Amino acid sequence: MVERSSFVAVKAFEDIPVKALYTTRLDGKSEGDYSSFNLGLHVEDDPKAVLQNRLALEKHLSKKVVFMNQTHSDKVVLVDKNDVCECEKMLDGVIPVSLGVDADGIVTCDRTVALAVLTADCLPLLMTTKEGDVIAAVHCGWKGVYSNIIKNAVALIREHSQSEIYAYTGPCIGPKSFEVGSELLDKFQSILPNASLAFTKKDNGKYLCSLPLLTKMQLEKAGVSKVYESDVDTYQNPDLLYSYRRAKRTGRMASVISSEL
Repeated sequence: MVERSSFVAVKAFEDIPVKALYTTRLDGKSEGDYSSFNLGLHVEDDPKAVLQNRLALEKHLSKKVVFMNQTHSDKVVLVDKNDVCECEKMLDGVIPVSLGVDADGIVTCDRTVALAVLTADCLPLLMTTKEGDVIAAVHCGWKGVYSNIIKNAVALIREHSQSEIYAYTGPCIGPKSFEVGSELLDKFQSILPNASLAFTKKDNGKYLCSLPLLTKMQLEKAGVSKVYESDVDTYQNPDLLYSYRRAKRTGRMASVISSEL
């Protein structure tokens, strides 16, 4: 069951000096199909409402946030305070509205900022070193998982730390909701020996796919064994979470991580 709050704390990293959470669709400024705490600027919602929602997130975190312009790529980049979203300036018209850093994964060693990944069925992956000094946020749709974005994110973390990495897979379309064709099974079997474990065949010839399990397999392949799962299905929670498969015209949640100062 999803907590009925705008901000749901991630407890997986309790013994690590980081703060992590994911947002729901509750108590925001957006209206209509985007009701109400939509954080995506790319979905034809009123940008003023979205920026007000982002400012509410900043206030809750007491930090500015680095957002991404996500395109289902395998690109992961290092960011810092110079890459934060200047929500207030955008809202006031001082600077143009920007979707954020062009990437689908971001890593930072900067404790003054928070990292966000936007989703509405894709899997948000948050990672941290044991000391919390290097953190990451990664957009994991099936395309990104297939094209090794997780390997790329881990490699970038490893450039700055050799410490053990902990991972959290956030709310996404669940294993009982994500119906796909056999071609997706074929794709993943070509790169993951045990990929078939993440697919369950249906009577109609289609398959149910576990995006969390595929993500976990890629994490383990990249040397990350400490993986915590949210077990929250975006598709099955219409009152609390956005789902692109359930409603194409919809908002986006954020999964966010930041190191404690």
